[in-house]
Amino acid sequence: MSEIPAYTIRTYQPGDEARILEAFNRCFAAVDPTFTPRTLEAWRWQYLENPAGHRIYLAVTEDGAVISQYAGIPQRMRLDGAPAIFTQAVDSMTDPRFRRGLKKPGFFVLTGYPFAENFGGPPPERDPVMWGLPVPPAWRIGKAYLQYQLIRNVNQLVFALPGEPARLGAESALTIDGGAVDAGLPEGIEGLFERFAAERLAVGLRDRAYLEWRYRRKPGHGYRFLTARRGAELVGALIWRDGHFDLQRAANIAEFLVAPGDLAAGDALLRELAREATALGLPRLQALFPDTAPEWLAFQQRGFLVVPTRYFLVGREYHKRYEMRWLYRHWYYSLGDTDLI
Repeated sequence: MSEIPAYTIRTYQPGDEARILEAFNRCFAAVDPTFTPRTLEAWRWQYLENPAGHRIYLAVTEDGAVISQYAGIPQRMRLDGAPAIFTQAVDSMTDPRFRRGLKKPGFFVLTGYPFAENFGGPPPERDPVMWGLPVPPAWRIGKAYLQYQLIRNVNQLVFALPGEPARLGAESALTIDGGAVDAGLPEGIEGLFERFAAERLAVGLRDRAYLEWRYRRKPGHGYRFLTARRGAELVGALIWRDGHFDLQRAANIAEFLVAPGDLAAGDALLRELAREATALGLPRLQALFPDTAPEWLAFQQRGFLVVPTRYFLVGREYHKRYEMRWLYRHWYYSLGDTDLI
């Protein structure tokens, strides 16, 4: 390990972007031969344009170089019917020259401690839950020093294409439409979310501000949507993209918004997605839900198989009600809630 220069631990300040990107691209390129450098546009989208704000702590030298970062993507939630924020820990890094491993706390912990102290706490003033999908070294350190606990191993739902379309449900009289998210989000999607979320105790807020930021304004995104209407009423919406998740190319389902019990709308959306994905030569449909969500069994009844992934979901609560068992039972999420697609 190189000699550590004089440094300060502080929150992000405007103007830090270039040094953060320099350190980020150098650190991740050193461990991942397939890594694609992040652009300033993508960084600004993820951190500065997020309607929930940003969470960043840095270790910075006297000349402004970034030694380490502990960062998170906050998401506005509806928690027990009230507003709150959950934050996904992402992009944590330490310059390889100054890493200490597990023998004693290093910069991962030195930036993680103030991050937790300043952003974690009871809602609505602070974030009651922080969570992540860590690589094994980060998980070992987070468990040892930052009180992270395992929520669940992450499994995905996979439907092989071309498959048996009949397993995805019967044809229906619903009107199915779709297109690129760039063309605009469908009218009525906020009302649909309210019906979708009515009985869920912990769910990310899918209002227009979030959906526009997450899917329409993400640089180079390629997201598409499908809608199902019964007459003029929007009864289902699906957002997806052609891409890789867990090293497999697929039509990845980022959002699946269907009111509880409306099987016809769900069937119609999945049948149309299977048609479009098959036409593009994609080998599978992929989705991610907790195994306590109704979608988990509903997708299996349509022929999706449960397939393990290399990911595991970990968290730390800052309010006694929202401990890991409660989160396991009640927190709904999908692929779109993560930074994986």
